[in-house]
Amino acid sequence: MNDWQEIQVFVYPQDAYLAKALLESEDIEVFLQDEMTIQVFNFYSNALGGVKMLVPTNKADKAKELLKKSGYLKND
Repeated sequence: MNDWQEIQVFVYPQDAYLAKALLESEDIEVFLQDEMTIQVFNFYSNALGGVKMLVPTNKADKAKELLKKSGYLKND
């Protein structure tokens, strides 16, 4: 099993789905933690810490770079 790293947090699942599609189009596996709970109960998002986007640790740098280029992450 891969080690996973959290690379981004979204308030709503629909925002995370677009970023997930981008990463998957580049052959990067993506797991969205708490997406279903927040999809059903939107007001739980802040309490749960949002929808967490996780990718395999060995692809985290590439995923972050793609998200930065696409405007999902701000440049540090």
